[in-house]
Amino acid sequence: MNETSANQFRQNLKSAVDKCIANHDVLKVKRRKGENFVVIGENDWNAIAETLYLNQIPGLVQTIQDAAHEPLEEGTALENLQW
Repeated sequence: MNETSANQFRQNLKSAVDKCIANHDVLKVKRRKGENFVVIGENDWNAIAETLYLNQIPGLVQTIQDAAHEPLEEGTALENLQW
């Protein structure tokens, strides 16, 4: 995570935000008075929010981990899936 001061962030707002979005970076903005805050691109935030949501589904993480360790020969062929 990159860091900057609130004054530097204010002076370089556009380039700082563009860099966060282009590089999928998180920028921590430190303030002398008040709480610090972070800047993150919307797509990155949406990915985080989706991950948080999916982690709330009981058993889903374990199911994914189990499937990742399952040999391909034991899986179900795509054409045999019932959609």
